[in-house]
Amino acid sequence: MTSTLAKRWRGALVLTAAAVASVPVLTGTAAAAPGDMNAPYARAAAKVAANGAVLASKNVASVTRPRAGAYCVKVSDPAIDLANAAITASINGGAYARTISATGDPTGECGNDPSTITVYTFYISANLSDAPFTVAVL
Repeated sequence: MTSTLAKRWRGALVLTAAAVASVPVLTGTAAAAPGDMNAPYARAAAKVAANGAVLASKNVASVTRPRAGAYCVKVSDPAIDLANAAITASINGGAYARTISATGDPTGECGNDPSTITVYTFYISANLSDAPFTVAVL
């Protein structure tokens, strides 16, 4: 009887060890880096989450969110003159009653940096409000 019980315990321990060893494989914690954006006709572009996280980008060094509804999109290509560029931006997803504004002119919001696009997202009440967006420099 003792040998049968011992065999069961050994079998249970082997199964438990195998299950524990496989947990890191099943629950990986590595976060994916932002992917390259498929924007063949844009000189720079970024798809940005409401919290300022970059989801995909092309020639964009970083995005910061100094306050709710305000974003600073730093372009990494020094050959792009934002003051004379065509810049377009749109709200992503079903964000009802929202509007967006983007400028390549230096603003105090983004440290007067000439290589940064300032993006503002608004709720219909004209209050700044976080929203996901895409911005592109044509």
